[in-house]
Amino acid sequence: MDKVYTSRMAHHAYLVTGDIDRGIAAAFAWGERELGLNPVGNPDVVLYRYGLFPVEDARRVVESASRKAIGERKLIVIAAERLFHESQNALLKVFEEPPEETTLILVVPAEGVLLPTMRSRLLALPGQKSESPALHPFIEADADTRAKMVSKLLDHAKSDKDEEKQAARAEALHIVEDLTRAAYAARGKGNDEELTRLLYELDTFTPILHERSAPLKLIFEHLLLVTPRNLVR
Repeated sequence: MDKVYTSRMAHHAYLVTGDIDRGIAAAFAWGERELGLNPVGNPDVVLYRYGLFPVEDARRVVESASRKAIGERKLIVIAAERLFHESQNALLKVFEEPPEETTLILVVPAEGVLLPTMRSRLLALPGQKSESPALHPFIEADADTRAKMVSKLLDHAKSDKDEEKQAARAEALHIVEDLTRAAYAARGKGNDEELTRLLYELDTFTPILHERSAPLKLIFEHLLLVTPRNLVR
């Protein structure tokens, strides 16, 4: 099962990271088990699913959360491949102080798509097992294969199709997050100076990748140079 997190406001706001379909299924299963809310045909169970989650729909979710449940409890599941900064800022208040009868569950592919202010409101969803997701193939690839992956990623990022462009942005964040995880895991096994430099670069690039105009070409051309060949041993 993918990683699952929850809010400091116990039993009110949660986060699931990993595969979107599996995350939605986990959210519904938890809601049925813990809240007694059958997701099938239930007006108190609402799913919002997006490739890219725009600020206009974030406001729509806030309005939905403010409406009272028809029954005793209400579950809102928000699933998105990517969220603009403005969208996350619009959601902050409702995730920090959701209505007492409403539970919010946010499903995203990786923690890296979230702003620190949003992520800080979330802890683990009770009853869910965690397992580390497989690292992106970029991590274990040789230099030539990495370069080909980056070339393909950059081509998709320039696509006229918005869905393909946003998928490329999400994959860029996925790679950077997995590089960070692999670099931390590799420390103490040699090349610590090189890994420390890589982690510094990744800390710099991660916030930039949240921006709509993030310079993917410059970032990944640089990462190709500074990423160790044998990061995973």
